[in-house]
Amino acid sequence: MFKLNRATGVLLALAALIGFTTPAIAKPYKAAEIYSKQTYKYGRYEMRMQVAKGSGVLSTFFTYKNGSEQPGVFWEEIDIEIFGKNNATQWQSNVIIGTNRPTTKTEGVHTLPYSLGDGYHTYVLEWTPSYIAWFVDGTQVRRINGGQFVTSLTSPQDLRFNLWAANIAEWVGAWNPNILPVYQFVNYIEYKPWVAATNSFGTGWRDDFNSFDTNRWSKANWTFGENLADFEPNNVVVKNGTLVLALTREGQTGYTGTPPVDGGSTPAPSVFIEAESFNEVGGSVNVAGGVVGYIDAGEWFKYHNVNIPQAGTYRVEYKVASALNTAQFTLDKNGVGLGTISVPNTGDWGTYWVIQHNIYFPAGPQNLAIYANSGGFNIDWIKLTKI
Repeated sequence: MFKLNRATGVLLALAALIGFTTPAIAKPYKAAEIYSKQTYKYGRYEMRMQVAKGSGVLSTFFTYKNGSEQPGVFWEEIDIEIFGKNNATQWQSNVIIGTNRPTTKTEGVHTLPYSLGDGYHTYVLEWTPSYIAWFVDGTQVRRINGGQFVTSLTSPQDLRFNLWAANIAEWVGAWNPNILPVYQFVNYIEYKPWVAATNSFGTGWRDDFNSFDTNRWSKANWTFGENLADFEPNNVVVKNGTLVLALTREGQTGYTGTPPVDGGSTPAPSVFIEAESFNEVGGSVNVAGGVVGYIDAGEWFKYHNVNIPQAGTYRVEYKVASALNTAQFTLDKNGVGLGTISVPNTGDWGTYWVIQHNIYFPAGPQNLAIYANSGGFNIDWIKLTKI
């Protein structure tokens, strides 16, 4: 978890990474981190968390190749970082790679219409040889298909949760110690390895945190320059089937409260696809302003390895625009049409309506395509929601 100070071009180390850390030095605030004793590679990582709220605070899950921080070593890391600022309505997805310093990153900041600190939410990271995808509550929020940020990640990595306070106000907000103590609650983490032979996720393990498994996890006891706190083992607590990570003042470590109960309510699984993120195209469609336009009859564009989280019938929605009455396209899977839908005349090429139809999908990665039967339409995005 590194952040580039763009004003100075200086790489600011923001992760609790062993090689960049120093022993705890009695800072006035105490944070918490756990890290796995084993390393893992391609797979599906799912966790239920209620995160901390407050400016300057980060609640995280990330994977990290040990030794990446050493000079001349190729860096490998994948991040889920939830900001406590703005009522914990924003989080960042990121991949960090590269031998040179500063490293190469692909940061994405995502804003939700609700607080991630008011209840438990399900976060999923899918890491495969061909794509990396992030999900919140069953909805795919971001996906990287191929390219250097996928193909460069070749090493097993350890798994980490941490809660800490950063001194980079332009990134995480100004620090206010009056919010302390704050907590990150983790109900469970589940890992399923990628099985290349079946192009799917297999059987792995799940930790419900009914106890602290010392065979699987260790507690951090170090700090680093951009962390306003030391990582303190006493701020890692397992209680009532919940992992609690605490951020406190010195001398007030630990957790004696009752973890909030996970109500278990999760929105229906869904997949969101930006139309312009296609992997293959047939024809001369135009991509501009986040929209695929000038789509004519016979043209098509395909999305590789769209992961359908559960088998079932999905409401498939498309945000489209057309100034014609004749546009029509088919949603296609591996050359087989799943359903055809007409595009209405929305008034002009810049006025968008949402149209929909229902289609059954099996679970797992699938190659989907839009095929124009008759042209004259634009498309902004596609969304699949299980019904």
